[in-house]
Amino acid sequence: MGKIRFFHVADLHLDSPFIGLKHLPKEVFERIHNSTFASFEKVVREAIVRQIDFMIISGDLFDEEDRSIRAQAKLLKQFNLLHSNNIPVYVVHGNHDHLGSYRLELDMPDNIHIFNAETEVKQLTVKNGTTVDIVGFSYGKRHIQERRVADYPKRYDDRYTIGILHGSEGSVHSSHETYAPFSIRELLEKNYHYWALGHIHERQILHEEPYIVYPGNIQGRHRKETGEKGCYEVVLDHHHTELTFIPTHDLMWRTCRVSLQAVQRFGEIFQRIQQALESLEKGDVLIEVILTDDESLTQDMAAKIENGDLLEALQTEYGSQQGLKWIHSIRWNHTQASRGIEQDPFRQEVMETLESMGEEDWKGALAEMYEHPSIYRFLDPLKEEEKKSLIEETERLLHNKG
Repeated sequence: MGKIRFFHVADLHLDSPFIGLKHLPKEVFERIHNSTFASFEKVVREAIVRQIDFMIISGDLFDEEDRSIRAQAKLLKQFNLLHSNNIPVYVVHGNHDHLGSYRLELDMPDNIHIFNAETEVKQLTVKNGTTVDIVGFSYGKRHIQERRVADYPKRYDDRYTIGILHGSEGSVHSSHETYAPFSIRELLEKNYHYWALGHIHERQILHEEPYIVYPGNIQGRHRKETGEKGCYEVVLDHHHTELTFIPTHDLMWRTCRVSLQAVQRFGEIFQRIQQALESLEKGDVLIEVILTDDESLTQDMAAKIENGDLLEALQTEYGSQQGLKWIHSIRWNHTQASRGIEQDPFRQEVMETLESMGEEDWKGALAEMYEHPSIYRFLDPLKEEEKKSLIEETERLLHNKG
């Protein structure tokens, strides 16, 4: 068996709505909204430069079931670029873009190989004559709770075998729902050369030789998906595997911690945040500022943070800079001074109610949509990140009215 080189990519989430950010200035939001497309364009550029043999995409190409024509057209353009460079692509659809949802309305080129809902083997012979078996399945529906690993055949000794699986490993703690669960032991029993996983947005190597890998998503979509995002270039050379991480994010989400210890006036808070932001690496970033050690704040200083004055001043300062260094939120401990701020009873009651709501409470609050004959079938239970975004957006609006 000769050497093969491929990209392992997962969780593109093209056309992600970026819930909770639509209040941003239009040009900033548009930049963020286009970031998933820009990230995949980087993936494709790197694939062509590195002259890989093929690409694997381990699910969730689109963020929504009713994938937009805009998203399909942008994806098609990149797939055509890969086609013109003789790079085949092996795709499984995941829970976000399952086969039971709206099908692709635009015809894909013949270098795109999409797996069916039943586990199947697709065979490829690369440029140097080496044969590869690629095994996987696409989600036929959004929720697949059953174990599917038993459907994967054991490998043949005379060729490389790569498994694609969009699902949840039992020991990985994640905010993502558990789909197509598996254990590392189950995967190792198949004796494959590489397992290309998807679904978990954190980059993780679960096992080496054979490698069992979550590459994470290619672009962070909210404040908890911080740091570099991208894909892996994988080189298989008989019994040796080499992995190279390739950053592809268009924007990076970062947290920036700033101590307020011994501050004497409001201007010092602004200056300390400015200094902390200057130390961040270059590149376009979306920043959550976390204020610590706020015991010395006066009630007046605390009020200016609480009512959004500080955030607005920082956004004005950085919004006009070349590139993007946007502070999307400020979080702090509210330890001493903020306890003395007179709270708006209505605002406090609303926030306490929102934060205590369970799944059924949310359904009740959204009953008109969930029960509407034309809408209910398109709605899934709210994810944890969506609930948090709704709460944060409500809090922001209430602060601005305060």
